[in-house]
Amino acid sequence: MEETQHILISHAMFSQSPPQQRWLPVFILLLLGFVWGSSFILMKWGLFASDGSLLFPPIELAALRIGIAGLTLLPISLRHWRALNREQWLWVSVIGTVGSFIPAILFASAQTALPSAMAGMLNALSPIWTLLIGMAFFGIIVKRNQLGGIAIGFAGTIWLIKAQQSTQGLSVFTGQSIVHPSLLLVAATICYGISVNITREKLRGLKSPVIAACSLGLVALPASFIFLNGDIPHLIATHPDGPRGLAAVAVLAAVGTAGALILFNLLIAWTNAITAASVTYIIPIFAAFWGWWDGEQLSMQHLTAGACILLGVWLTNRKQKK
Repeated sequence: MEETQHILISHAMFSQSPPQQRWLPVFILLLLGFVWGSSFILMKWGLFASDGSLLFPPIELAALRIGIAGLTLLPISLRHWRALNREQWLWVSVIGTVGSFIPAILFASAQTALPSAMAGMLNALSPIWTLLIGMAFFGIIVKRNQLGGIAIGFAGTIWLIKAQQSTQGLSVFTGQSIVHPSLLLVAATICYGISVNITREKLRGLKSPVIAACSLGLVALPASFIFLNGDIPHLIATHPDGPRGLAAVAVLAAVGTAGALILFNLLIAWTNAITAASVTYIIPIFAAFWGWWDGEQLSMQHLTAGACILLGVWLTNRKQKK
């Protein structure tokens, strides 16, 4: 059974037409929720040593993540890079920068002050920004229920930030205001909204592995220059938690960035930008579980505010009956 599923998924990855197996998009949606929901705790393990001190600098960690992800998909990018025309290369470079590199920096920087569970909850704003950007630049029509969902989602965001601001006793986090790192995460979800719409509207003719490989390959070169000339190589060799941090970032890059991006682009091609971005319904569940397992404090206010955000996302994506 597992071998049959693997064959079906492998064949579908290189086909942009919707699969005959109706369960396959749902399966990929759940798989992405688990992978990306786990990425926040992996990022935390790369950022912090076992004693709670900072391990890898955030920007260098993001560069290491993108560099490994680009290297993972190098065989695909080397094989297909000649097939892209000039306009496609332009949009692919935008996706690599705005959809991968910049969000990686923003998330790593924000998680030096925020718990991974909260990062997963704020990440749920992505479908709302996908809709707003699609409305502003790609002609998507916003209905009344979607406007209400947008308002509820942003209200939940403010509530979540205030709930975290009032939380005390988080030993591995600084005591600074969390408004600034929270805004970094909001900016990252805006980047995701831009990337999803461009992938759906401007790169319809390209297969999802090619988009993922070429976009990550472009940004992997400057990313590799950043981390190779930074402190991470020395920390890996000398810090007791260096190898553990490298392992966490490597899994995050190869599975949570390279592999998941292929599946996500495929899901966009099979469905639409809004449906694919709805994976953020599932991400906060796994992010909250891993945060709780790692000893993060979650109050009822956190969970209620997170549910408020998800309610807003659901209303934003809900189809009205005729």
